[in-house]
Amino acid sequence: MEAKPTVLIVDDDKDICYLLATAIQSDDIEILSAHSSKEAMILFDNNRPDLVLLDIQLPEMTGIQVLEQMKKIDNNCQIIMVTAYATIDTAIQAMKLGALDYVCKPFKLPELRETVRNAIEFLKMKEETAVTLEQVERAHIEKVLGEVDGNRRVAAERLDISLRTLYYKIKQYDIQANP
Repeated sequence: MEAKPTVLIVDDDKDICYLLATAIQSDDIEILSAHSSKEAMILFDNNRPDLVLLDIQLPEMTGIQVLEQMKKIDNNCQIIMVTAYATIDTAIQAMKLGALDYVCKPFKLPELRETVRNAIEFLKMKEETAVTLEQVERAHIEKVLGEVDGNRRVAAERLDISLRTLYYKIKQYDIQANP
């Protein structure tokens, strides 16, 4: 995620788009608006927003269909569904397809602001904690080697791996271990 996250607001009602944009506007985010599913997909493709506020009732395609397409393009994008026609089935379907949240109209603007703020914080936290399995494994091997003063045989036992595997991992990760 860039330093300034982008939020795409998708609603066929221009007044709702304006209301949502005004409600969440801050210097910390960039806001884009689309009034149809086609326009939303073009903006999504060109800008890859970090967060999408997506109405379920749209012309051309449903919000659920748009959600599904967006997730196929960028599964990391977070999408909050917005609707005046809430049903349990639609909410379940949206969540199964990867929606982050589901907000019903009419909504209270402070609650909407909080939902968007939480989603952006979630994105930042997710980015900061994205660690690969290899990084975790390397750090663990280095820690164990440090605890046993570089004794590779004891380290292999503690790690519950063969000595050969330990030597391979040391070479793979270029770990500077004491002999």
